[in-house]
This record gives sequence, C-alpha cells and structure tokens, in this order.
Amino acid sequence: MYEFHPYFTNDGSTGLYNSACNDIYHSATGALTEAYEKFIYPIDSNNLLAKEKINVLDICYGIGYNTKSFLKFLYENIALLNNYATVHTDNAKNKTDYYGKIYTDNIFSKISITAVDSDKILLFLSPFIKTGVRHYKNEKLNFNYPNIKKYLYAAKPKHPPKIYDLINFLLFEKIAQNEPEFLGNDELASILNEETYKPYLNSQIKGLHQFYLNSCDTFNTEPHKRLNLHNIYYKYLSKHYKNTLKSTKLEDINFIPKIGDAREIIKVDKNTYDLIFLDAFTPSKCPCLWSLEFFQELYNHLDEDGMLLTYSMSAPVRNAMLQSGFTIGNNIHEGKCIGTISVKNPTLIKHPLSEFEFGLLKTKSGIVYRDKNLTDQNESIIERRNAEVKNSNLISSSKYKKKFKIL
Repeated sequence: MYEFHPYFTNDGSTGLYNSACNDIYHSATGALTEAYEKFIYPIDSNNLLAKEKINVLDICYGIGYNTKSFLKFLYENIALLNNYATVHTDNAKNKTDYYGKIYTDNIFSKISITAVDSDKILLFLSPFIKTGVRHYKNEKLNFNYPNIKKYLYAAKPKHPPKIYDLINFLLFEKIAQNEPEFLGNDELASILNEETYKPYLNSQIKGLHQFYLNSCDTFNTEPHKRLNLHNIYYKYLSKHYKNTLKSTKLEDINFIPKIGDAREIIKVDKNTYDLIFLDAFTPSKCPCLWSLEFFQELYNHLDEDGMLLTYSMSAPVRNAMLQSGFTIGNNIHEGKCIGTISVKNPTLIKHPLSEFEFGLLKTKSGIVYRDKNLTDQNESIIERRNAEVKNSNLISSSKYKKKFKIL
C-alpha cells in the first residue's frame, strides 16, 4: 500500500514525511515559503522574461510547490510579460482582463515546464493538494512575505477563485493530457477517498476528478480519448475559474510531467533550460542526484544565461558544481544564506562565495559524490565516497575551520 504522510506547516502549506529516510521533505516554516525563498526570489526576472522562450526543469517535482510558485510568479507579472511579448511578437494583440491588467493572446505560449519525479503518485496528487489551511481552530497562519499572501488570494473581482486553486485546475488538465493513467490510477483513488487525507485535499479538484471518471464510464470512453471531454469539463467549472483561465491564457503554458529516474531522463533530454530547480532529497541520504556526473549533465542542459537553483549548501555538492564548470554563489535572503545559485554567466552571481567557503571545498568534506554511469544506488555512492574520504590526504573540515580562524 502506498505510504502518504502529509502534515500542515506554519504557512498553511502541506509538508510531507518520508518514512523510508525517516525525514521530512519540508521544514515547519512551510513548503510554500521555502519555494519562494529558494527558487523564486533569486530569479533574474528582467533577463528571464525578455527571452523568446522560457524553459524550466523542475527536478524532484513532488507535490509541485516550486512549479506552482513559478506559475504564480508568472501570473503576478502578466503586465510585465506583455511588455516583452509586444516587442518579440509580430501579431501581439492587447486586451484587458477583469483584473484590469494587459495581456496578449500568446503571452504564456513561450513558457514550457518539464516536471520530473520518480514518484508518480506524488506527481499525480499535486493538483489536489490544498494550501492556506488553518489546521487548528482560530489559528493564525504565519505569512512572512506579501507575495505568498497574494499567491493564495486574488484581490478582485468580488468573489475570485483562489489563485492556488486556479493553478491546480491547470495542472490537473495538463497531467490528464500527458498521463491518462492519472485519471484511473487505483493508488491515487485510494488516497483521494481516504477520510484521513480529506483536510489536505481540494474538494473541487476531487469533484472534477470524479466527474471525469463518471463521464468516462457513461460514454464508455477509453483513457487516451478522455480529452474529448474538454468541453464538458468547462461546463463543470465555475464561472470565475472559466473566466480567469480564459483571460489570463494560463492554459497556453506547456507543462510536461515526466515520471522516472531524473538521471535517465536527463541523459536523453535534448533541451536546454533557462531555469533548473534542483530539489532532490538531502545529499547525505540520497546522493544519486547530487553527483559530479549528474551536475555535468545539468551543466550541458543549462542555457548560457540560465540559473540552477537549489537549497543545498553542502561542500560535496558545491564542489561538484565547480568541477562541472559552474560559477556558484550564495542565495541570500534577509541577510541569511539559504541555498546555492549555479550559472554559466558569472555576471548573474550577486553574492559570490567567500574565501573561507571556497577553502572548505578543498577539504575532505568537499570530496564529491561519484556515479560514473548515472546508474548506481544511493548506498553504493555513499560507500564509495566514504572510502575516498577515509583514504584522502586532504585536511579535515574541522582542522581547516580552526586553522582559518587562527589566520
């Protein structure tokens, strides 16, 4: 039976516990807060939005908070996107939606997001996950950032849909188009019908899922033909959802879910990306997506003005980035380093590593994880690195820190 362990975090988002690693995916601060801090705020929006095409690779998509936050980032910048679209598009036609913002017919058509995860059930669950929940009576949620609050609620019209829900509707449709199994998956259905998980799931999206299933039964529709229900689907949606989806053109975004080992997927991928979100599980427990060889692949898939963003600041990870050719820097938010930024273009780094941080990468702690053929199990990768650390003549990180303080 599939193990699903959700819990609410301080910003009202849903976190997950990983029983296999006896660890959590998200901190108590909140998955939504972490997504904004570590993957959205560092983006150089002026350079990104000026591009003809924007390709995003979300590695370890999970329940989708990084992608959803990026979609909200785009939603908030409709007017800004339009400014660039009118410059780069021959037949851009301006209109005004009921939010009073300007957009073009093809404003989101230049956006492509590839979402990769080895856990198909988590990916399938992503459109159903609820955000902005008060899980205890009279509890006040901790919204530290204005953008996060705006992410949950639109300002107008009088009774607007939650923007998060709007994005979930979008993801539901895109996943159904690309992975028809999603609609009839038994493991997904068991979670959606489990009373224990009810507080974490959006009832409207669940209703839409059931509507699809009932419609398929009624019309004896094969799974791959369920897209023919598109017009019926729009009749099911509320007026606000229909109007907002139509007016913002969010549906023009190309969302591509890919289920499998990210190492195998990246080896056959021919695309280059403007943004890469690397949100794999902690390197010390799951190093397969933090190896030198994997970063070499990512380097080849990053655009010359692209950015690879991750929460990890560990020495072996940063050293692997450097050895792969990246220029790296700190992701600084409110005076605190909360992640690493990797680029090919050094001018994109606002906060370079310090002399001490570079020196730390030359100690034993900076010895990289190795996975020559990108096929090894985590245990083998960890064992190999442990042996290399044990036999290394490099200074230990503890001695280096003492020596650096003396100097």
